[in-house]
Amino acid sequence: MTTAPGERAEVIVVGGGQAGLAAGYYLSRAEIPFIILDANQRVGESWRRRWDSLQLFTVARYSALPGLEFPGDPEHFPGKEEVADYLEEYARHFELPIRSDSRVTSLQASNGAYRLNTHSGSYETDQVIVSTGAYQRPYTPPIARKLDGDVGQFHSSDYRNPAQISGTDVLVVGAANSGAGIAADLARDYRVRLSQGGRLRHLPRRILGKSLHWYGDHFGLIAAPFDSWRGRTQRNDFVVGPSLRQLERRLGIEVVGRVVDADGRIVRLERGREIEVDAVVWATGYRSDYAWIGVPVLDEQGAPIHRRGVTDSPGLYFLGMANQYSRGSSLIYWVKDDAGYVVDHLRPPEHPGR
Repeated sequence: MTTAPGERAEVIVVGGGQAGLAAGYYLSRAEIPFIILDANQRVGESWRRRWDSLQLFTVARYSALPGLEFPGDPEHFPGKEEVADYLEEYARHFELPIRSDSRVTSLQASNGAYRLNTHSGSYETDQVIVSTGAYQRPYTPPIARKLDGDVGQFHSSDYRNPAQISGTDVLVVGAANSGAGIAADLARDYRVRLSQGGRLRHLPRRILGKSLHWYGDHFGLIAAPFDSWRGRTQRNDFVVGPSLRQLERRLGIEVVGRVVDADGRIVRLERGREIEVDAVVWATGYRSDYAWIGVPVLDEQGAPIHRRGVTDSPGLYFLGMANQYSRGSSLIYWVKDDAGYVVDHLRPPEHPGR
């Protein structure tokens, strides 16, 4: 959708994923005019691009945004297409003003306000909520360049299903939730090795008949700020679902050590072991990417400097970042807490409360 250059809005939300939609919900309730600029052509597109068999590790009741229940059995674990459809319906249900295919390429301070540029036009606003998500730029380690060109290589963000893989021997690098899930998806068709860099805690999806996140919700762990005693228990990552030992026993996946080097078709592991591979899936995570922000709110590593999303630059806010305030800051059900907080801080006094 093309827009007139210099179009003005009272608030602009950058990013139409779960965080941006939650912000839109609270902005609508507060009757604050706004628009959402999203890089994708369709709401929920980032979920549709994940691997085909992906299921959330939160049940449906903990996979909803504020104001609209997730459809179906509240105790089922939704698939990625269900999540994408839900987000699309959420935007339609609340008539959120989303400008699709509008990737923001720069954000600058301009005469006491902000100017945002996209490939289709520019915008001006007094207030910006950056909600581009916790997973922005896929990271593949430099070792990958040492592998031969005929070794199939995929980042987890590009993996869809086993049909993409040629050969028989597949190495999945990274044994957190995505790596473990992709290894399980491949194990029925290939000989799969799963490289574990460091030990992670494992927790099952259900405990005594209750979903894991039921406990995190009812004991106030997920929403607890990281500087509280409850929040401090939530700082480390963990794997949800079958343990690595269960994956080995049930699916024949071989868990191996950290990858330290590569040469041709050979991958070298810690302690000197070498394995030959036909394909590698790099489940090695993401890096934030705020290089397009030209306002001095980033530290030396390019990460936002903020207090629960509020920066020292008047009218500039962040939302939906991993570990922004609590473990829930980047989780679909709990992002509402930070979204409400940010909207409360930007709401002009003359607007009614939400």
